Amino acid sequence: MANVIRTRMYVTVINLWLEVGRVHALFFKGIKPATTLIEVSWLIEQKLLVKMEVTAVCES
Repeated sequence: MANVIRTRMYVTVINLWLEVGRVHALFFKGIKPATTLIEVSWLIEQKLLVKMEVTAVCES
């Protein structure tokens, strides 16, 4: 988790932004990656409300 530098969240109901942000904060509380929240009309799995992409930098 310490290597996460960015997240993108896609939501189908923008009015849920506060709840989505709270859950995001629980998982990334010590890291605070750059974050984008985008409203979309639907996701590939119709039951889903949120999809998240995470970018991390890992050194070998």
